[in-house]
Amino acid sequence: MEYKVTGDLKDFMINRFIDHSKQIEEGDIFVSETGNRVFIEEAIQNGAKAILTEYFIHDCSVPQVILPTDMHLFKERISLMTHKLYGRNIKTIGITGTNGKTTVASFIGQLLMQQQKSVCIIGTLGVFVNGQKLNRPFRSNTTLPFYDFLQVVKYCFEHKVEYIVLEASSQGLLDNRLGIYPIDVGVFLNIGKDHLEFHGGMVPYKKSKELLATLSKQIVINDDDEWCRSIAEKTELPVIRFGERYTNDVIYQKADYSSEIVHYKYIVRDKEVQLKMKNSGYYNGMNIAAALASLSGLNIPLEDIKVLTLPKGRLEQIPNENGLEVLIDYAHTPDALEACLSTISSYAKKDIYVVFGCGGNRDKQKRKGMGEVATKYATKIIITSDNPRDERPEDIIAEIVSGVSLSKVMIEPDREKAIILALSTAQKGDVILIAGKGHEQEQITNGLVVPFSDHHVVRNYLDESGGLITKNDPVA
Repeated sequence: MEYKVTGDLKDFMINRFIDHSKQIEEGDIFVSETGNRVFIEEAIQNGAKAILTEYFIHDCSVPQVILPTDMHLFKERISLMTHKLYGRNIKTIGITGTNGKTTVASFIGQLLMQQQKSVCIIGTLGVFVNGQKLNRPFRSNTTLPFYDFLQVVKYCFEHKVEYIVLEASSQGLLDNRLGIYPIDVGVFLNIGKDHLEFHGGMVPYKKSKELLATLSKQIVINDDDEWCRSIAEKTELPVIRFGERYTNDVIYQKADYSSEIVHYKYIVRDKEVQLKMKNSGYYNGMNIAAALASLSGLNIPLEDIKVLTLPKGRLEQIPNENGLEVLIDYAHTPDALEACLSTISSYAKKDIYVVFGCGGNRDKQKRKGMGEVATKYATKIIITSDNPRDERPEDIIAEIVSGVSLSKVMIEPDREKAIILALSTAQKGDVILIAGKGHEQEQITNGLVVPFSDHHVVRNYLDESGGLITKNDPVA
């Protein structure tokens, strides 16, 4: 590659290439794609020995490596180098789709660990190695930024990790966060409406997700989803299909969702596979099918499969002594909300409460759909705020309720008060679904990021009312 060097780089040992100034350690090269002077100075103070940049930086106190208009090519080269040095013996699974990425990644990780495999999961909840969160200063993106991802690959190599399972978001793929790092199995789950304000419509949104196929050696597709089938039709890669049709490689046989524990049944390449978990409905049955298909693509035998559990913030139940079923879920699209509520309605005997809102400065067209889904399944609806950002919560709520019968709708813009309203109003035997934030620990309002957790609000209320089951209680 063509480049220029300013300053003295003789006898210089490169530690790492890092594009986050706060992560810089002594001996690193800081990759500056924006030329932001504040970040450059912070990187130098933290020990950066040189700056890699597309543009010459005046009055820079350390050497510069200037790559004019070649930063994209540099990422391609360094991602292939990383794979050659560290990732060649690690199998990598990438998962994309509007809904279910975190859950499928978790299921794949659990199944791999049940087969005594060492696995790293990278996604919305963070970076986990064999079930333990890796406490490194990585950023919180669903798909890690490029140089963070390379650090994880190197860590996995050094700790003899055999599999990497990562969530590949549309934004992450479009931003080239994986470079051209080879993916052994690319998994396509579904398509729905999300992040359309970022992509500019459904067509570019789909095309962004389809970039995963360009990195993959083989793909797994949801044969029940039209978009996924279209990807299979366009590719020359080996395709593994999952779904209900008996022509699929992994066949999902319908289970009985009316009981508390569901026995899920599958046929994986002509062999019957059964497993059970707490009722999480049809859509999680399909998520399990995606995980089984992924392992099938890697030729991993499925022996002695144990109970699977949902990740944090996915239909997560908060135990209590009030006789309520309190569930917290990340669902923030109409499809995801419908998946949750349809599951609950299949077994609920009494009222179904749902507390939810819609994000500000995001996908206005999905707001009415969220309201319609809520009124279709729930008997009590409390509409509130969910990261209103720069919009007025009242304006967002008005769009959610447009065209919806208000007979069973309550409005409370304050999310904490809305959750408490549901908890204090519901009766024994009722189900409360608190949707939209799941695992998140903050709320974004008027440009401010403030600490906020649905879990914290629920547990505080139950604790104060004497309804929280703790680990010290004999019934827990």
